[in-house]
Amino acid sequence: MKKLYVFAFFIPMMFQSQTFSEVSSSIKNFYYGSSDIGDFNNDGKPDVVYNGAIDIDADGGADVTFNEAYTNNNGIFSAYGNLDTGVTHLGDIKFIDYNNDGLLDIVSTGLSYQDVVNYKHYRFLNNGSGFSKVEDTGGKVYGSIEVFDFNHDGKQDYAINGPQYVHGTGFVYDLSFYKNSGNGFQLTQSWLSGTQNGSFKVLDLNNDQLLDVVIFGYDKDTNPVFKVYLNSNGTLQESQTLLPLASGKLAYADFNADGFLDLVAIGQDGNYDEYLGVFMNDGTGHFTTQEIPGEGLSASSVDVGDLNNDGYYDFVVIGDDKNNDGAVNVFLYNPASQSFTKASNTSLYNLGGTGNVRLFDYDGNNHLDVLMTGFDWADPDLNSFTKLYKNTSTETNLKPTAPTHLNLNKNGNTFNFTWSGATDDKTPVNALQYEIKVGTTQGAQDVAKYIVTTPSWFLTLDSSIQQVYWSVRSIDASKVYSDPSVENTLGVNDFSAKTKLSIYPNPASEKVFIKGEKASAIEMYSMDGKKLNVQLNSDQSVTVSDLPKGMYILKIKINNNWGIQKLMIK
Repeated sequence: MKKLYVFAFFIPMMFQSQTFSEVSSSIKNFYYGSSDIGDFNNDGKPDVVYNGAIDIDADGGADVTFNEAYTNNNGIFSAYGNLDTGVTHLGDIKFIDYNNDGLLDIVSTGLSYQDVVNYKHYRFLNNGSGFSKVEDTGGKVYGSIEVFDFNHDGKQDYAINGPQYVHGTGFVYDLSFYKNSGNGFQLTQSWLSGTQNGSFKVLDLNNDQLLDVVIFGYDKDTNPVFKVYLNSNGTLQESQTLLPLASGKLAYADFNADGFLDLVAIGQDGNYDEYLGVFMNDGTGHFTTQEIPGEGLSASSVDVGDLNNDGYYDFVVIGDDKNNDGAVNVFLYNPASQSFTKASNTSLYNLGGTGNVRLFDYDGNNHLDVLMTGFDWADPDLNSFTKLYKNTSTETNLKPTAPTHLNLNKNGNTFNFTWSGATDDKTPVNALQYEIKVGTTQGAQDVAKYIVTTPSWFLTLDSSIQQVYWSVRSIDASKVYSDPSVENTLGVNDFSAKTKLSIYPNPASEKVFIKGEKASAIEMYSMDGKKLNVQLNSDQSVTVSDLPKGMYILKIKINNNWGIQKLMIK
């Protein structure tokens, strides 16, 4: 595996400072905490949910497992509700709107402090005035949860990674998939081989709108692994093995703004040495490694976002260094050198010990702030703290503009959405992400609402749904949302199905041919909305050999009507 070593002295001094100021917060001091950010009361402000353990007798050390949600009232957090007793820590917690009612629900997993072999998995329903527990089953520990829509039906699925103790069998290491049927969840116990003390992400690595998986951690034989699985027509196939890692976490962002998602991973390698590396995506879902030497942390967490308001994704890490001291570090990306350096004098307090960190704009000033929890190893009582830090940058960061060119094509029961026209004052267009909202009536989101990383998506819906209303918001690297685009229906039709329009081969490398009725014109667009200079050949083909690898949109005119096909160039 090729390693590209990145050294701080390549970075101009202007990139090396980024400061924060601690603000008071009523969020409890969690041990072994996990958290998630989301607006669960729909007031436009990001709220927080935590799971972990707390010290209730103030004698130092965790006493009780505890989960709690906190509302954000103009930057001041208040306890909204204890998520029942017997809840979880050393696991994970995530927001999910699993019934598409516009209210964020919660899924959680981990173990009980009072019963350390009792691993639990809960779902909590948001009824608009509180959360109620609606599912209580066996769960996993030392793992993580991810929420996504794997089969593109608009219903949010999720997966849980980590070991699970099964009576009579022992420990089972599986990545378990919970498919949302609309009337409950269908469990696939062994979706992929699972890991312990690791991390996984479900994301589109090659911009084909199919969700892939990356996962690392200790396998069932306690060997560290790091694997990439690409999605081939709904089947996940292992495509690459990266440097084996465990005791850490994984995050993703398009660091170099080339339109493809990269990875950052922190933890320990196979020799139990602390490791920090960025894995750059070549556009096909294949990665090359950029190690940041000497900056790895174990028992760690990582989150991504633009911290110095230059429009590019940075990241923050928390964990234990090689001396078992807690550390919290910010790494800033320099687009000129395409490398990272550690920011100096951040004023962030050094916590560690299965720490957790989240970046979000809690006060609405378009700058990312830091929320973190972990052990204070300098404290002889080993107290854990939850700390909130305000980003002190005075740099102006405008919200992005909304997409202006929305296009929808329906082929059978599949709705193909594309859009372009979004811009931002700092974040390159290729690095923007998007929130798509789809409903069966104007203003509704009863079909789907979630974030995607490409300016296109598709949904395969029930045949009873013939027309939808949809809008898109763009999101910059500081996680600032644009206003919604104009809601669109765009006269949904079955043009492609009626004309039996198709293209082949797909993926293509030299030419792509149009099959069906004779086309009179074509237009081709990159995924950032840029129109390309291509021509329709006399043999009903389009030459694509000079175009870079990736996903494209091909518009085809037949009988004065336009149809859309997605094309992958390999």
